[in-house]
Amino acid sequence: MDIVTQIMQYAIYILQYDLFICYCYPWKLLSFSTTMIQLKKKFIIFLLISACMGCTTQKINTPFSSLPPCELVVLAEHEDPYYSLAEEIAAAEDAPLLPNLPEALAYQPTYLLWVVSPGFLSDEVMIEFGMTMKQKQPFAISTGIITGSTMEQARELWQRAGQVGNQTFVAVNAPNRSAHLDEGQILTVSAGQVTRNPLTREKFIQTLQTADYLTFTGHGGKGFLGLDKDIMIKADDIPTLDNIVIATVSCQTLRVWNDESIARKMIDQGAAAYSGFVFSPNEGYVIGEFNKLPFRYTWPDFPIGHVLQVQNRGTLLGFAHFPFHFLLGDPRIAFQSEPPYQWIEVHRQGEVRFLSFRDVPSGVIPIHIVDGSGYNFIEAPGITSASQGDFIYNSRLQMVNINQDKYVLLVHRGGDLTLKLRPTAPWYWYPIDFLLDSLDFTYIYTQQTGGDILSLVFSVIPLIWVTWQMYKKRIAWKKIRLTLIIGLGIAVLQGIYVMIRLPHVTITSKVVVFSPLSLLAAFLLGVLGTLIFIQARTWRGRLIGTVVITFTSWSVTIFEIAVITGFNMLAFVPRYGTSLYNQSLGFLSATAFIVTWVVIAIVFHLIMKGIDDGTTVNK
Repeated sequence: MDIVTQIMQYAIYILQYDLFICYCYPWKLLSFSTTMIQLKKKFIIFLLISACMGCTTQKINTPFSSLPPCELVVLAEHEDPYYSLAEEIAAAEDAPLLPNLPEALAYQPTYLLWVVSPGFLSDEVMIEFGMTMKQKQPFAISTGIITGSTMEQARELWQRAGQVGNQTFVAVNAPNRSAHLDEGQILTVSAGQVTRNPLTREKFIQTLQTADYLTFTGHGGKGFLGLDKDIMIKADDIPTLDNIVIATVSCQTLRVWNDESIARKMIDQGAAAYSGFVFSPNEGYVIGEFNKLPFRYTWPDFPIGHVLQVQNRGTLLGFAHFPFHFLLGDPRIAFQSEPPYQWIEVHRQGEVRFLSFRDVPSGVIPIHIVDGSGYNFIEAPGITSASQGDFIYNSRLQMVNINQDKYVLLVHRGGDLTLKLRPTAPWYWYPIDFLLDSLDFTYIYTQQTGGDILSLVFSVIPLIWVTWQMYKKRIAWKKIRLTLIIGLGIAVLQGIYVMIRLPHVTITSKVVVFSPLSLLAAFLLGVLGTLIFIQARTWRGRLIGTVVITFTSWSVTIFEIAVITGFNMLAFVPRYGTSLYNQSLGFLSATAFIVTWVVIAIVFHLIMKGIDDGTTVNK
């Protein structure tokens, strides 16, 4: 286990301890002095963790093997019926043929061709492969699975790598409410022209036969792609294909050991490559998904296999406990013959390296930085900044190291571009970036995906109590006026934060929009929670008031942690012995909850102090 992982686990333990205290011993956090002492301690620990991450990130890049790096290795088991094909490929590629993954990794290859028959694949095999790639290999490796229903079809898949066209690129998106896609759409880029068509079954099948590269985002399964609620494309519907490259962000489509596998049918019918997930992904954490066509600008030094490895890193930051996003076909496929940009200059100022480019197109830009693995922090002025030691997904910039080079995917609007590379991030960058991401996730993203409605529904419960208290004339109007001011202040502050941060949200690849209902919910919860708090005579009553006013943050935390933990513990761990999903989002929202709780504790302390002094409300 590397130092950064240990540090991250320590940070998670700290947050889990705080959550335990909040729910089991809440009166301890309602004491202002106790809260301040704890806050100081946690802030110091947070800064130390951030500084340590900046100092230790570079240790990620230390190779584990003394063998010289190898460009390509071929992996196949002796007992596999396709082993003779692996021998043929290894001879043709002049590459070593290894019988197991640990031996293959010892060569530190740039590319790995895994020749395997469908019958030698399974859930367990793919999990073991993903866990090994995550735990034992410090560098990313572009992996392509060479398979097919027959050995001849697997051979043809390998041979198609050099026959891919580059004229027509298509992004297909099924309706997705959380991504604000109300209707399915087919976006086609060809000869410099962009066209949009409604997504229909007939049009999708036609597009499969004419496109050179197609992405699909929508529902899926081992034997189908879901175009809409009642419209599915099944394996038997796939026509003959002409060397198309297909990339999907759908559930469980890459289960080629199933006879009805749609991924296997795609490559059997003539696809040059197919990328997809073995298990169910969480949409919004694959850089370039939806309409950005991330393979479009690939070139020989940054082929589709490298893009997939960068995307895999994003899934590990967003939801996946281990990588389960794989490629069928040769990872060396590229759609362009040269980089999609021109270098202007490269210069250094101290330890900072500046890279300048011009004529950069809009879209997902693959940038290959030779000997760049030692630079673990990248800033793209006006776009974003990210670190190799990041533990939160960034939808605009992702990176991996492959041997001594760095490979960056950057979402760019087009035009000139400058990158600033540093060996480590500034020590203060980690806490600021993580805090902003946490607040963005809790108060912006989750509010547009139903959190606003949930908060409004929850507010009905305390509203009934407050209405009853007013009916009984137990609440003074001066207190009501005070709480209205506080509720309005909370809503205004949240609205200002949302407006400032909305253009800079990077925690998801989905479209992020402003939710007016979230401000109404913030106002109601602020008013009702404050009224309950100042009316209370015991710590339990004050706890209830605090719970009401912080509902938006703690409900997200509980939901994320409970759902992920429940699925892992009940559905996945008993069967496979490991988790499928990580707790990145629960960890992320927990930070916003703790910060919100501390701020509210300070505000309530000041309110009660004013009431006790008789300067705010006359009893």
